[in-house]
Amino acid sequence: MHNLNQTLAEQLNISKQEIERRKHFLSFTKKDAEVLLAYKPIIAKHVAGIVKNFYDFLTSYSDVTSIIGDAESMRRLNSSMNRYVLELFDGHYDEDYVSKRLRIGLVHQRIGVSTDLYLSGVYQLQLNLLNTVAMYEMGDKDFMDMFSLRQAINKILMFDMQFVLDTYYSSLVNQVDAAREELKEYANSLEKKIEDRTRELEELSMRDMLTGLYNQRAFFDYLRKEISNAERYRESLVLCYFDLNGFKAINDKQGHQEGDEVLLAAGKIIHDSMRESDIAFRYGGDEFALILPHSSLEEADVFAKRLVKNFRVDDMRGVSFSMGMAAVGPDEFVDYEKLLNAADNEMYKAKSKTKKRRGFYISSVYVKPE
Repeated sequence: MHNLNQTLAEQLNISKQEIERRKHFLSFTKKDAEVLLAYKPIIAKHVAGIVKNFYDFLTSYSDVTSIIGDAESMRRLNSSMNRYVLELFDGHYDEDYVSKRLRIGLVHQRIGVSTDLYLSGVYQLQLNLLNTVAMYEMGDKDFMDMFSLRQAINKILMFDMQFVLDTYYSSLVNQVDAAREELKEYANSLEKKIEDRTRELEELSMRDMLTGLYNQRAFFDYLRKEISNAERYRESLVLCYFDLNGFKAINDKQGHQEGDEVLLAAGKIIHDSMRESDIAFRYGGDEFALILPHSSLEEADVFAKRLVKNFRVDDMRGVSFSMGMAAVGPDEFVDYEKLLNAADNEMYKAKSKTKKRRGFYISSVYVKPE
């Protein structure tokens, strides 16, 4: 991005040395400057006619008239062109002169004058100037002097054209850079949208469609990760594994829709009973699991009692649950399979008690490595 404290020449890295270098390439010498200055009075005498012929030719093209637009703009252009032509013959072609030429290029580029149209205009101006010189050459005995003037005019117009085109090219580069940056930002935003959408899809693929809890696939990923975290930070962890008592009878006698209502209610009760750090899963069918990070068996027992309290008989059609809890840490740990088997075994111990009397049963164990 350009610094607004810099001149246009500074932004384009056009120094005094660069100006002199370009003069050298065109063989534009001090003698050329002197010749142009010497003939300024003659050009000044005819400048109005030169500018009129210039615009008479250009405005014959619809592209030019559409850019100019109106009479007031035409008047300002005539005035600016008068100054421009006279400045060609000032005899001083320094940084100030070059800055004006750069501004001319910038203005033309901004109002939509194409490079081919600008070059056509320069060519027409060159013809008008040379035709004016030719009128004096025919009656002048010093042929070489007039030849030098024609050469000087050609050189100064080429000198000007270089700087005008510099602004066109610079503006084009800036536009390309801006477009590239815009494309980069769009690509980044698109990439983020894709990442967000991918994350959403991954999240959906790990959710149970009915209850909204995590599914069995997510269960194994989380269990491995949470055991690893507990071992790394030397914390306790409890896995709760339970299924619903009396669910099969409702599903068989009242239908799957009624059974789904029970599962949906169970999922909501589990979610409402959890702490923010707890992670709940529908393991499959009427089986559920919860991972309680940073928890001992005593803390897990508080959670289980809260869950029993929230299992309202009417909402759950009389369904209760049997839960097995298995704990590890903070000093000893087992792998996820052994922890899951331990919780499953405790769940079956609790389940066996329902054969004598229906209700909520919980069995727990601390799992140690063998």
